[in-house]
Amino acid sequence: MKPFEQLRHSLAVKVTLLVVGILVVAFGLLFFLNLRREEGIRVAKYHETARLLALSLMTSIENGMLEGRPDIIRRLVHETKKELKDVRRLEVYRRNGVEAFTDLETVRELETAGYIQPDLAERISKMRREPGTRISDPFFRRAVDSVAPQQTYEMSDGERLLTLFQPLRNLAECQDCHGADHQVRGVLRVSLSLAQLDAEIAGERNRRIGIALVTIVVLSVTLVVFMGRVVLRPVAHVTSVAQQVGGGDFDARVMVATLDEIGQLGAVINEMTAKLKKAYEDLAAKNRELDDTLGNLRDTMKRVELLKQVKGELSKFVPESVKKLLEQNPNATEFEKSEKDVSVLFLDIAGYTRLSEQMDPKQLNRLVQSYFSSFLEIIHEHHGDVNETAGDGLMVVFQSDRSPGDHALNATRSAFAIGRRVEQLNEEFAGAFQPVFLHMGINSGPALVGATKLASSAGARWTFTASGPVTNLAARIAGQAAAGEIVVGPATAERIKGHFV
Repeated sequence: MKPFEQLRHSLAVKVTLLVVGILVVAFGLLFFLNLRREEGIRVAKYHETARLLALSLMTSIENGMLEGRPDIIRRLVHETKKELKDVRRLEVYRRNGVEAFTDLETVRELETAGYIQPDLAERISKMRREPGTRISDPFFRRAVDSVAPQQTYEMSDGERLLTLFQPLRNLAECQDCHGADHQVRGVLRVSLSLAQLDAEIAGERNRRIGIALVTIVVLSVTLVVFMGRVVLRPVAHVTSVAQQVGGGDFDARVMVATLDEIGQLGAVINEMTAKLKKAYEDLAAKNRELDDTLGNLRDTMKRVELLKQVKGELSKFVPESVKKLLEQNPNATEFEKSEKDVSVLFLDIAGYTRLSEQMDPKQLNRLVQSYFSSFLEIIHEHHGDVNETAGDGLMVVFQSDRSPGDHALNATRSAFAIGRRVEQLNEEFAGAFQPVFLHMGINSGPALVGATKLASSAGARWTFTASGPVTNLAARIAGQAAAGEIVVGPATAERIKGHFV
């Protein structure tokens, strides 16, 4: 597994991330709420300071207005802007939006009403200047219409400002001069810089962030170490023991030091390991028993195979009918002979005496063995039993459980097949052996058929015989047949007529 995959699947990493995540979320939420509360308090204090400043200026302006001294008000505004560093703008506007105390409109009104002396009016006239741009701020208009203070935030030259619009009421004392048709004489506009407040808030935010980070790191390390000792290390120990058990070490055990869930898990694993060890030992014993049984079975199978081979070899010397009788009654020492309808085929090699004089005995034996061995397959295919072998001759008995004609046909077909086989072998062995020709005779009829077990000190042998006139006549017919000729008796001929021309 790649290192990244190991980290991704590591319980320690997951626990660490979980702890850090919880602390970050918890402290982040507390930090945010607390910071917002502190910022709210600071902003509220700043707003209160700005409000008190505006009220103080408004009171001073109203007093100056009552005394009919616009020059004092103008000087107050100028000195205030100069002394207070955070004040960025300080203007007084008439209710029509024109900056007050810049023209002579108010002075002329006061002089006409007799509220100021001509020499004072002359001095004030020398302080005249052109008014600024008419104010169109919506908060100014709202202060005039609602006769209530308004405040807003604005940006000026990249600096955030708090601007207050404080309405100057048309007091009863002023209505004799200015009339009573309006409630607001003008609006005091004060714009205070928030740079110091923002700096204080940012500094406090950074300080709290630092404290929160240090706290999170300390608590994370503490919790991770605690989780490592209480949870991760025991889990790693349980995992190690489980891996040892998986590797076949059934003696490995979990050290159970607590009674919590991990300790209970360790106890369960120990119990499971003990049972696995017992089961493994039982299985090993069973495997040993199975190995012994398999060994004995292999030996038995070898003996059975050997017996099959021996049986196969011995079956060559036991007629098929005898084998069937023995399979039905393996312990029989004799089978009762009964009269049955059979067909008997006798065959021998023509000129065998001459061949025995001309050929080497071993070569003659190979010749007879080669030809007669090929006859056995044909005889078995046609349900015949080889009864006797006498050097150059065979006696074959054919039986049938269905009808007398069946075994006669089988005997005749077997004789023709043997004749064709002799022709094939003569061609194959041309040059090696002299051509072979057979005398074959077939006869059908009732005979005494059965098997007898011949016992002696050297062992026992089963023989199968069919005795009676039908056998003797078949032998004589074969003796009268010419070389390569098949002769059938009258009974056989009667049964096979219509099948052969």
